[in-house]
Amino acid sequence: MSQGSKSYAVLGKSVPLVDAYEKVTGQLKYAGDLSIPGMLHAKVLRSPYAHARIVSIDTSQAVSLPGVRAVISHKNIPDKEWLCGHINFFGKVMDSVVRYVGDDVAAVAADDEATAERAIGLIDVEYEQLPAVFDIEEAMKPEAPEVRGGGNTYRRALTTWGDIEKGFKDSDIIVERKSTMGFQQHCPMDRNACVASWSGNKITVWTGTQDAFDLRDKLVEYFEIPKHHVRVLQSPLGSSNGLWWTMNFHMVTALLARKAGSPVRLELTREEVTSTTKRREHPVSYVRYGVKKDGKLVAGEYRHYFDNGAYGFKPDPFQGASDLYRCEHGLYEAVGVSTNLMTAGCMRGVGDLTLQYAVEQVIDMAAEKLNMDPVEFRARNHYQPGDILNCSAEKIRTAFLFGDKPQPVLRVSSVGLGECLQRGVELIGWKKKWQGWGKPVAVDGTRRRGIGVGIAQHFSGISTLGPTGAIVKVNNDGTATLVLGPGRQGQGSDTTQCQLVAEVLGLRAEDIMFADVDTMYTPEVAATVGSTTAFIVSRVTKAAADDAKEKILDIASRYLDADADELDIRDRRIFVKAQPEKGMGIAECLSRPLYETLAPPAIVGSASFGHPATEVARMTMAGFAEVEIDTETGILKIVDYAQVHDSGTIMNPKVIFNQASGGVYMGAGTVMGEDLIFDEEGNVLNQNFMDYKVVGILDLPDPKIEFVEIFEPRNPFGMKGIGEGSLCCVPSAIAMAVYNAIGVRVDPPFTAGRILQALKEKDA
Repeated sequence: MSQGSKSYAVLGKSVPLVDAYEKVTGQLKYAGDLSIPGMLHAKVLRSPYAHARIVSIDTSQAVSLPGVRAVISHKNIPDKEWLCGHINFFGKVMDSVVRYVGDDVAAVAADDEATAERAIGLIDVEYEQLPAVFDIEEAMKPEAPEVRGGGNTYRRALTTWGDIEKGFKDSDIIVERKSTMGFQQHCPMDRNACVASWSGNKITVWTGTQDAFDLRDKLVEYFEIPKHHVRVLQSPLGSSNGLWWTMNFHMVTALLARKAGSPVRLELTREEVTSTTKRREHPVSYVRYGVKKDGKLVAGEYRHYFDNGAYGFKPDPFQGASDLYRCEHGLYEAVGVSTNLMTAGCMRGVGDLTLQYAVEQVIDMAAEKLNMDPVEFRARNHYQPGDILNCSAEKIRTAFLFGDKPQPVLRVSSVGLGECLQRGVELIGWKKKWQGWGKPVAVDGTRRRGIGVGIAQHFSGISTLGPTGAIVKVNNDGTATLVLGPGRQGQGSDTTQCQLVAEVLGLRAEDIMFADVDTMYTPEVAATVGSTTAFIVSRVTKAAADDAKEKILDIASRYLDADADELDIRDRRIFVKAQPEKGMGIAECLSRPLYETLAPPAIVGSASFGHPATEVARMTMAGFAEVEIDTETGILKIVDYAQVHDSGTIMNPKVIFNQASGGVYMGAGTVMGEDLIFDEEGNVLNQNFMDYKVVGILDLPDPKIEFVEIFEPRNPFGMKGIGEGSLCCVPSAIAMAVYNAIGVRVDPPFTAGRILQALKEKDA
């Protein structure tokens, strides 16, 4: 178990969110709430075709419309490509070729939204339609239409370890399956918005983003101006889920503002957010396992092909699904495929959710072949502390971070999967409900109940994203401000990082304020992606707080007649460790004028460093689902769900519980119907919340969420991530429960139509 979050003064406590009052009173300002004097309003003209060449574009009527201040198209903007720092977009802001329905063709800035909307309707565009491709496997064929030149499969990663051919030869049984999933959308409650304003060759941008520094850097590269001429102010987010990265609409806003000579605001409609920003990758995965009769996995082959859409650029060489189980021999191949659908990119649980679903189906098939309890099979084969991660073993080719050079060998440091499985079995009542393979939990007329299990892991931060810095400014009254890059993204990391500072400084949680991100003043930070904050950012936060504490104790040593290393701070009071009764309040200490300056001290703690590439951690989790299916209607109902996590030391129980339970709902959404529907022309048919059904609290019972605190030795307080991994095992657990109930495997989403079709094919 953990080395005692319960022994901490502030960490491990359910303190309120730092912005709770602002949220419940409606005072927290999101990007869509922003307004500055003289601001113009923007609208974008979008392509009606999935693939077409723009033969001609006439903007003259729009330009001459009263109230229109700027119009841009590929004709009057820089003819250059830009790349999102996290490979979710690569292309031109606007091009002479459009590559998906909704692609940016032109944009207008006007005095008001109505005028801007009218203006884009006056732009005359002549298109020459081109062949389009929407299917992953069709796009991979040599004769497929090229989405943007250079072939559709130019992003490929390959990892091998052991001898894969020997592994399968030595196996007693071989099981394999092709799997796929739907097209899930991030579905934030907030809508993407941006305000940009130029002053000479300096630009200020206000927007909701989870990576203000990448946005700054991309603006620098695109407009070829110095970094100190670009300022990005990060607005709070309702939730990030991977959507709020640097996107093309940011560039559109900046270009319009420069051309108009006035501030410009672009807020996407709900339909634009759903169909033109980003979605989860749609996969086709081939998984094959070789297994011994005693249940030991010998060889694993993972071939993961995923749809990047029109402008996604993601190769996914480091997917943790290939690391989930011990396997002496293996091969992992990942190929990003371009199609003429809206861009795909990272979404909460990126890669691991889709591939681990495919892996878990084949694990179940192996356990069934051996007539072994699926929980026991997983417990026997999952990876252990000290194991080398397969994705780092021996060699890796064409990986986007390492090129042809070998990746550093990585060993996992802490694994709580055994404990997660054990506790989950108790929560769901597995031993009473599991009847064996081919035997449902219960049958009542047309209703059949099934039970399932799934495990997953996800990385806790990506070490190669760049340096991270933090500043802790301590005020003379004993309060402090934390200046840190992750910002407010709805997941509660602003609160937990403030708790960490309070713990180090011996203050109370309410004594720490979190500063909004401003790239002019906030230290550089690695992007808030890949669950970096708890495991990686916490280190630099602690180091900055330690620096501030050292300075405080150095001053206090003057008054307490003791060396600084003989002092400590607890509950706002500095004291001599050997004589706890001898001390003074931190506010008293810091408000006294110093002899040298005749003024109170100014305490600023700071730290900045990169995270060693070889120090990694993995959060792990086990999910258990019980479902009921009516074989007459095909309707699926989740009747019970339990999930247990190993996220290391718990920083804030309520925050981490909300993260995990929210992950369960989002993970359930992938199998219960959250799916973008494309027609044969590439149009998204369900662009709003009336037609795209987001899973909510009425769609499944309250999940039973618990945690096992396995101390992570590579973090000073023993914590790991939680947010992304919390949904990665949900589809697998529900899928197995569906199979247990009806005896046939169905790929998600498990709509009534798909279930009925599967039952029909089974009985044919």
